[in-house]
Amino acid sequence: MNTTTLVYGQEKKVVEAADGAPFSEIIAAANLPLEQPCAGRGTCGSCKVLVEQGGNPPDEIEHQHLTAGELAVGTRLACRARVQGDTQIVLSPIVVYSNKVFKGSKRHRQEREVPLGLAIDLGSTTVAAYLTMLDNGEIVAGGASLNQQRIYGADIISRLHAAQNSEDHRQRLYRLAVSSINQAIGSLKLSPKIMRRVQRVTVVGNVAMHHLFAQLPIDSIATLPFQPFTSQAIRNANGLLSDILPAAVQVMLPPVIGGFVGSDALACLAAFDYDNPPGPQLAVDLGTNGEVLLTDGKTILVASTAAGPAFEGVNISCGMRAVDGAIVDADLRDGIFDFETIGDEAPQGLTGSGLIRVVYELVHAGVIDPSGRLVADPPLMSAQLVKDNGPKTLYLTPERDVWLTQKDIRELQKAKGAIRAAIAVLMKNLGLAPADLQRVILTGSFGGQLDIEAVIGLGMIPDVPPEKVQSIPNGAGMGAAIFLSEAGFALGEKLAREARQIDLDRDADFNRIFIEALAFKAG
Repeated sequence: MNTTTLVYGQEKKVVEAADGAPFSEIIAAANLPLEQPCAGRGTCGSCKVLVEQGGNPPDEIEHQHLTAGELAVGTRLACRARVQGDTQIVLSPIVVYSNKVFKGSKRHRQEREVPLGLAIDLGSTTVAAYLTMLDNGEIVAGGASLNQQRIYGADIISRLHAAQNSEDHRQRLYRLAVSSINQAIGSLKLSPKIMRRVQRVTVVGNVAMHHLFAQLPIDSIATLPFQPFTSQAIRNANGLLSDILPAAVQVMLPPVIGGFVGSDALACLAAFDYDNPPGPQLAVDLGTNGEVLLTDGKTILVASTAAGPAFEGVNISCGMRAVDGAIVDADLRDGIFDFETIGDEAPQGLTGSGLIRVVYELVHAGVIDPSGRLVADPPLMSAQLVKDNGPKTLYLTPERDVWLTQKDIRELQKAKGAIRAAIAVLMKNLGLAPADLQRVILTGSFGGQLDIEAVIGLGMIPDVPPEKVQSIPNGAGMGAAIFLSEAGFALGEKLAREARQIDLDRDADFNRIFIEALAFKAG
């Protein structure tokens, strides 16, 4: 056995590892964070580490993803590099807290006799925590962290397969969920006195997140027909968070709906008044696992669609999380982009919302045609379009350090096509036309940030008047807060019974509609 030293900031861990062991497995076993959106397939190039000693020579895939300069200083991909002799690996610190922290009223500090609750949205990418007054359901503070399960992949299927293949991986995925929840609560920076007043916690998430956290069997959701092991509520789940919360705190898991439509979608139904809507209403929770919720005022239909990770910036050449330097909005003027970035830093890459706005601007300017193809001789930016020695690449900055490829555009088309096709199938089932919709809601950590003009213009949602569209970032969190009360939890159980899940794979028109929905056009 060889000695492998893992360095993460001020933390240092020394473990034993056999020759040939992948760095990524050693890092995961040591419970250290690692960016690995592609689940170790070697396709994303995100799991960069610095090797100061040992390791096998870089392979062909590493030469594709790493520059000569990176290789020269010892940068490696953790999924490809393997132990060879004693090894020392330095991990780049990952930002675990997001910029999605807010403070509401100070009632929780002023009215000290009022008990408190925590509403947790256990998302595939982001885990959010909301401090809630239990007397009236008011959310007074919110914070978030990254879901540490990303070391097993950005998509839920990769995580489920990892859990199926190894009991150790399944247990580690549960522990990572608990750790992520703990970090989200920690981002609220609550005093011990405030924490002692917490009496109830609700946790919502998609079916995969729910089952991995609840430690339920996952075979039924990892293979056809993709249905939950159980959809019932768990009213006494205290043991799941016993490592981070006092035993007296009641932990409750609301029911899931079916397929991959989980309690996060159920929470959105509660938050957006699907129990008593004014008329036809559509809500879309945008993310890797997109969820579509539609009612005609009486019947509620829900569906889940695998939009893929493009909305999270994964599988995009210059895609990145919402951290400093990430592009979130853009305007194209006379062939020059004016970018809005997080922290007003120099542009470093594209978030999902930035990608959508950039593509919308390029389609509007005729640089990308409605089929999604980069135009050979565009009216603008022709000097920035490179077509030799590889795929077409359009450089977005004068420094040529942020770019867009034809493949990136196709990834976005597949993601938006999946969402639009799911919407169309549900509308067909209820006999609704776009003009019938009285309200359209975009929600989720990604959906709540989108430019409405771009979303309509690219055809991601039906062509409705923009004033009918709302962006509400924390729909699942709002619903989870509602579920903290007995009446709210009962409402969730009622909505779960009433909502009907539509299996898109069994719809004869879905594939045809999906292909049609790939085009960039309003309608």
